[in-house]
Amino acid sequence: MKKSFKKGINTLLISAGLLFGANISNAAEILVVDENGRLAAWSDLFANTFGDTLTVTNSWSMLPADLSTFDIIWDGGYSNDPGAGPAGSVVDFVNNGGGFYGQTERPCCESHNDWVESIFKTLTGDMAMQFGDVGDSPSGATGTFLTPDSSILLEPNDIRNTTFDISAPGQLFVSDVSKVFAAQVDVGGFNIGIAYATEDLVNNAGRIVTISDIDWLNSISADEALALENIRTFLLAGVPLPEGCGENPNLPECHVPAPAPATGLLMLLGLALLGVRFSQKR
Repeated sequence: MKKSFKKGINTLLISAGLLFGANISNAAEILVVDENGRLAAWSDLFANTFGDTLTVTNSWSMLPADLSTFDIIWDGGYSNDPGAGPAGSVVDFVNNGGGFYGQTERPCCESHNDWVESIFKTLTGDMAMQFGDVGDSPSGATGTFLTPDSSILLEPNDIRNTTFDISAPGQLFVSDVSKVFAAQVDVGGFNIGIAYATEDLVNNAGRIVTISDIDWLNSISADEALALENIRTFLLAGVPLPEGCGENPNLPECHVPAPAPATGLLMLLGLALLGVRFSQKR
């Protein structure tokens, strides 16, 4: 094989590999509000495994003025009501396509439950929604991810019927039970995880998730890491829909082709490998 030809083939292979790797996982910019210092294991997973850039503050009163640089806001608080100002900032953030994880809890923390509830009510229009306010769960069952064919349960990992460790969750009541993706599967068990996709929200933009009981983030098992990867993927997919697509998703203009970088990469790899095979025959 001629050296120049071999060098060209190697360059193609290396370039394809770098491009492919860059498209496997895109780092996210995440604003983390860790008021109670409970997100050390979570931060390690998102920063060191997922490769995300975390901007951490310990108070909702210290939000950056410009939230447009972030992809996700992750709420690690649970013990107080941060107020109407931060709530409005979160609503605006989601309405611009951002993802929000709000932390809900047991009866210890009803003021924070009510704060997250107010944000979810505004974004979903479900005025009957209620987070907490019914006491502790009568069940001691652990949390289980349910079985609907929902993207948060299937992408990129199938987490249906896997479990996660909780201590004492509060009840999450919503009018549309299809938004419940995690629960205590037991007599008297609470709904403990809800998720709203872009088309479920009033302004057809952004995505929101809550799981009741911050204890599930204290230490993270392998199954819980897979679940968090799914939640992260779900929250990152909140790009605003074209007007009318929330109500009529089958309209032609609502079918936006997903980017397919893999197609070009496979062609590049195929050409490179064909060149290797051809050169070996010479």
